Amino acid sequence: MADLIRWNQDARYSSLQVKSCNFTEANSKNLPIAKFIRKISEGKCPLMLDLEEVETDVSETIGVFRTKTGGTTKEPKSVLRTSQSWIKSFEVINSFQRNNENYLIFGDLTHSLALYGMLEALYLGHKVHHVQKLKSKDELKLSVKFEPTFVYITPTQIRFISSFFVTLPSTLNVYIGGGRLNFQTREMAKQIFPNAIVHLFYGSSETSFITISDEFTPVGSVGKAFPNVEIKLEKSGPNKNRIWVKSNYLFLKYAEGSNKNLVWQDGWLTIGEYGKIDRDGYLFLLNENNSRITIADKTMETYEIEDKLKMAENVIDAAVWKIENKLSDYRIVAAVATNGEVHSDRLYDALKEINKIFKPKKIYKISLNEWPLLPSGKTDLRALKSHYHER
Repeated sequence: MADLIRWNQDARYSSLQVKSCNFTEANSKNLPIAKFIRKISEGKCPLMLDLEEVETDVSETIGVFRTKTGGTTKEPKSVLRTSQSWIKSFEVINSFQRNNENYLIFGDLTHSLALYGMLEALYLGHKVHHVQKLKSKDELKLSVKFEPTFVYITPTQIRFISSFFVTLPSTLNVYIGGGRLNFQTREMAKQIFPNAIVHLFYGSSETSFITISDEFTPVGSVGKAFPNVEIKLEKSGPNKNRIWVKSNYLFLKYAEGSNKNLVWQDGWLTIGEYGKIDRDGYLFLLNENNSRITIADKTMETYEIEDKLKMAENVIDAAVWKIENKLSDYRIVAAVATNGEVHSDRLYDALKEINKIFKPKKIYKISLNEWPLLPSGKTDLRALKSHYHER
């Protein structure tokens, strides 16, 4: 039988609520992460739920489990995968590490990135500290005392942590996934982790790792193929430049939900994303059409507007979306997460520097504590659109 995800006897788990403990102690306390690992070995196909409970399902194969997709703009889907699909990448990461690491994991374990980092640490025998509430000062203070050396984090989480002026000089490796990393957020990461090598990786809940950056990665690229990953692009046709991936890290299927853009073909998988690869093997992503806004025959990406808003004083994060109007064009709506006073006039003036045409009808200013986050640590765009765009 193939190896299963297990809790190494040397591994220790801790959080604000839980003192450092091994598997036996965590199991006796019925901690969700211990229960999740136990259910894998029992062949129960576990899934972490929102209230830190573990749901199980009937499975014919021992070692399979379920995770959730990010759900930034759509309902999260349930992904079915094997223990081996993550263990293979655990082994790759292990080859880059020292004998003993202190892992720091942010966010809800219902999301695959946080769960992945947690299971990797416990499987490899490291200490891991879990920060569940990113907006809690007590949680962040304790993370500093933990002296983390190895961190998994999203760009949104970096921006939130920067508002608390936390510095983690002990950290030597930071793995950033779950979104674009613009220049400003990269600089924030350097301030929080002044002694760390920053690795940006690209992947999804369905694919796990696809690419990872190195010190030579050009600006705008998500890096080269992660070890043991093959990447190819469609060369022609209506789906020219569509990304296909083959590796040992791919999921099995959706346990719940579907993706019309996902296609399997002879062991290769595409989730409907597009890119280009330069002569040195670095992958650059091409943005999806739904992130583009066209007004008066001029086109702009929503992230370009968001990045400009994020540069304003006391703005920690930003989101921009479009609403189709009766003229088959678009209105633009924006929201910013604030950590202090923010003047609307300055935001609009800053956007004029990009293009006077792309002016949001409304920019909502939302307190940092009220800014909606997904379990994945990303901005909950669906919640913002639902609550604000019709006001």
